[in-house]
Amino acid sequence: MSPVNRPTLADVVDIKSVAIVGVSMKLGHYWAHSMLQWDHTLNVHLVSRSGGNVLGQEILTDINQIPTDIDYAIIAVPRKYVPEVLKQCSAKGAKGVTVFTSGYGELGNEEGREYENELKILARSLPTRVIGPNCMGLCDPSLGFAFMPTAKRGIGDVGFLSQSGGVAIATYTTGVASGIGFSKLFSFGNSIDVTPTEILEFFIEDKRTKVVGAYIEGTNEGKQLFSALKQLSEKKQIVVLKGGRSAEGSRAASSHTGALAGSRDIWQAAFKQANVPSVSTLEDLVATLSVFSLCPPPKSPNVGLVAISGGTSVIYTDLCIEQGLKVPRTSEETVSRLDDIIRDVGTGLGNPIDLAADYYDDGTMKKVISIVGQEKKFDSVILEADVHNMHQVATIMEAQDFLVDYWGAMAKVGKEVMDTHQKPVLVSIPEVAYPEARTTAWNVFVEEGLPVFRNISEAISSLARVAGYYCTKTSRSLV
Repeated sequence: MSPVNRPTLADVVDIKSVAIVGVSMKLGHYWAHSMLQWDHTLNVHLVSRSGGNVLGQEILTDINQIPTDIDYAIIAVPRKYVPEVLKQCSAKGAKGVTVFTSGYGELGNEEGREYENELKILARSLPTRVIGPNCMGLCDPSLGFAFMPTAKRGIGDVGFLSQSGGVAIATYTTGVASGIGFSKLFSFGNSIDVTPTEILEFFIEDKRTKVVGAYIEGTNEGKQLFSALKQLSEKKQIVVLKGGRSAEGSRAASSHTGALAGSRDIWQAAFKQANVPSVSTLEDLVATLSVFSLCPPPKSPNVGLVAISGGTSVIYTDLCIEQGLKVPRTSEETVSRLDDIIRDVGTGLGNPIDLAADYYDDGTMKKVISIVGQEKKFDSVILEADVHNMHQVATIMEAQDFLVDYWGAMAKVGKEVMDTHQKPVLVSIPEVAYPEARTTAWNVFVEEGLPVFRNISEAISSLARVAGYYCTKTSRSLV
């Protein structure tokens, strides 16, 4: 028997029509809501034995009722029906499928492993690629192809792969709220066919992807995976969140996707060798991706800090030094320029630039950010957007309406510094109080295209990872 001609991942993601098989009311027609929420030109076919109608679209009762061939399918049926549905989708021309269904190797018992092995053998005998099982599959915002409902559409240059569907959804949702746009996301689950290595190799060549994030619990193809990570890191920016670092986490990973998590020390050594920044939380993952995606590369670890308080300035300086950043003293020329516009006696201009009461004046703040951005000793700038202090003062002065304009002025000059001087400009909005006021400020900075962070530690650690990545890359290229 001649070998089956199987599509590449690039072939699989070239999609014009998709079938959702197993449109269940048990999940509130989850997949229909996901795939029909954004305007797009995809032909979406809904299939379920129960039939009916959702969102004004008829639910067919059989795959063979679809009048044309399909490019892709989402299989969300009970496990015992998956093999037959997969064969039907393949016969309908599907180049790829997502198997959302779970109950395979992640169960950790013989029955689950047997079902997974049978599905693997079937998948590799068909001219159809399988993502999963036990996963969310593919998301491509530019196509309008989504694996979560009620989501803001965020098109951009960040690619993401995740062993976990929940992490993929959380990363997308958090990332878009932080101003990140995505090229494609892959939730690969148990990866019986399409592997994380293949996805990394796809991102290496994908012209729409500039930055890659990954959540990986474990792998059965360690050598190939690390080789792909190294190749990707040489060509594009990448950050990885490794799940299963502890013995308990490794056990949880095994019960989640059946992954072999492996030794923490081995993974960390491999990441270091490949120049792949790694993080420990989803928040740090998104924060680091935002710096990579939204900012120009920092030329050095030297950072200038603009804050409101002398006390917090001391804390911020310590954090920078502990994370490997440098806080050089402001040049005499820049101090002289700042001194001409600063009025309050409680200020400090040596870096951090502690503005005290002058912080409340938008005209002064704009000039300070512009001057700090021109300082040759600073190759990055971190701005503290002190929402709680500003909200308190604006409230007693009955000037809350002024705040949107204030943050807008600060954001605009920050973006000008980043674009003109090619320096990262990061904005920290401390999670102190007043969530509505914080959200308002957050959205102003996001709309201007600046990376925004929930606290100064998140901003500093993210910048440190990015600066370290570029420093290592530059030093290796000179060898």
